[in-house]
Amino acid sequence: MTEAEPGFPPARTLDRGGCAAMRLPPDESIARVARAGTAATLSGFGPGLPPGTIDDAVLLVSELATNALRHGLPRAPDGDPSPAHPIELWIYAREAGRDRQHSELVVKVFDGTPHWPAPAPAAPDTMGTLLEHGRGLVVVDALSEGRWGHHLSRSRLSDPAVPGKATWFGLPIPPLHRTVHTGAAHAAEDLHALLARRGLRRLIRRNERGVSVLSVKENLTVWCEAGSFQWRVPGGGSTRLARSDITEACEQIVQLHETLTYERAAGLDRTG
Repeated sequence: MTEAEPGFPPARTLDRGGCAAMRLPPDESIARVARAGTAATLSGFGPGLPPGTIDDAVLLVSELATNALRHGLPRAPDGDPSPAHPIELWIYAREAGRDRQHSELVVKVFDGTPHWPAPAPAAPDTMGTLLEHGRGLVVVDALSEGRWGHHLSRSRLSDPAVPGKATWFGLPIPPLHRTVHTGAAHAAEDLHALLARRGLRRLIRRNERGVSVLSVKENLTVWCEAGSFQWRVPGGGSTRLARSDITEACEQIVQLHETLTYERAAGLDRTG
């Protein structure tokens, strides 16, 4: 069941949550391909975007792609990037929320290296850290007004999906008006399918009095109602997102799954 989403060109992979994705080449053409893919995708964005937003997105994705090539891929003995580790471009829209006053265009570049390289000792502050990874990230920070970052994730287009990280930026866009006319069971079914495609296999889904419950892993359970998804965050608190924001819900759940997996492997389990 696919909710009403801004449209993307059908030539690109589009999952049932509305995220457009494409592979990027692990070579010096990566920035050019990322720019072209972003421009083509956003030209078909349903409600239309201001030209300045598209221009900014095309510029910023070039910087993320270049950074992924330089810092996100293991190197072969000859110094060339390893082609076994994927680089992917993801584009979707997310709605306004408690931490966002506006709807937001989200562009992410995924690479198969889970961890952000540590800054050199000579980079004591945020600006120094950005410069360690190239001046392009200073541009990303400026044009996105600080709406950028990186997090653990899993690939979308590899089979099987592989762990790694996504580096992203967000740009404000006109308000989204997305309507979903499906019940809790369909909401859980859609989310289940998205998570399974990302390699989360031990998923258990059941229906309970108008609420569908999706068990993702130990201490990570999602309650799916007709209008929203909700899950608890380790350490206290919870997150709730609208049903129409299913792509963002999936992204946050995958991130949490990967973080919990990493912490448990490193002996840092916060969930007991």
